[in-house]
Amino acid sequence: MTNDNNKRENAHPITVSPELYQQLRQAFDDKYKPGTRRNIKQFLHDWDEKIPNITYPERQTVDNFLKEHKPRECWLIDGLCQLLLGKTIDQINEHQEQLPIVEITIETAILEPVIQPASGFINNPFQPLNGFVDESHLFFGRTQEIKRIFETLNSGSSVAIIGERQIGKSSLLMEISRQAQTQLFQPRKPIYLNLQSIHNDQDFYQALCDHVEIELCQGYRLTRNIQNHRLLLIIDEVEKMTWEGFTNNIRGQLRGLAEGSNAPLRLVVAGCTSLDQLFPDSQDIAMTSPFTGICIEYNLQKWDEQTICNFINSRLNSPLLKPEYQTITFTEDEIIELINNSEGHPQKLMALSYQTFNRYLEQLP
Repeated sequence: MTNDNNKRENAHPITVSPELYQQLRQAFDDKYKPGTRRNIKQFLHDWDEKIPNITYPERQTVDNFLKEHKPRECWLIDGLCQLLLGKTIDQINEHQEQLPIVEITIETAILEPVIQPASGFINNPFQPLNGFVDESHLFFGRTQEIKRIFETLNSGSSVAIIGERQIGKSSLLMEISRQAQTQLFQPRKPIYLNLQSIHNDQDFYQALCDHVEIELCQGYRLTRNIQNHRLLLIIDEVEKMTWEGFTNNIRGQLRGLAEGSNAPLRLVVAGCTSLDQLFPDSQDIAMTSPFTGICIEYNLQKWDEQTICNFINSRLNSPLLKPEYQTITFTEDEIIELINNSEGHPQKLMALSYQTFNRYLEQLP
């Protein structure tokens, strides 16, 4: 009994409806091919596409569970086996011919439906108002974009995310950093660098070396010291590399470290301008642009009407919202106004929706 109690103390809390449980199980059965680990990863990547009617809170519940474990653990721990297959590891081991299990030592978790605690409720679900979304449970959408980005990274290329300001680039970068552990076929440590707080080459090398936990170095010494590391370097506000204090040398070194299928670096950079336009100085000195052939560009689009409606609905049904405010809904006219006034910009939509929700709060007794 003591061992069982210890397991329960370490149990992973998962809350899913019976309907979602059955849909997940069917989705897993459709995707899984015995003995092929890549198919498990692919399932973890696109499982929600098999379940069109899943609610945002339910999707977040399962996503959060998957993200908290290493890829090799995701499909072996007891909690996930029960969540997806309705069986514990011991039960599956009794049917090896149906689902062979790779033998590795892991700490199992027990799946137990739990009720979210009453503490920590919020008055207005439309937040954060400023800056990027740095918490997984508050991130919304961009499922297809994330899927394509990780497909590109897993193919051996790096990625440049191009989009206008306030379109959600920084929030997307943070989500990529969170999902890297489960989505990359080759494990890489994610390192997020925002160039707003980095002012020159020296600052950049210092920040990079600090994250990698190596002595400050650059040039050949950096190449030598970083060879045994596998990193996903995520650079926000890449435009700052055109400012005084940054040189083409640093961009050239990043290119060198990111070339090859087993390179130390894989890059994800974000900016408002295409990289070839951003770094014309490379052509001026008869050099190839440092990111040409390394980064595949993805243009981040504004949210369309359906995405905006889904976002509003997900926030109005947030499990974090105080129970007494969960009956608040927006009218069709209000939603149309939000669509028109936000122009598809997530941050602008968040602020306008926050104001609309507050008007309802002011009318309450």
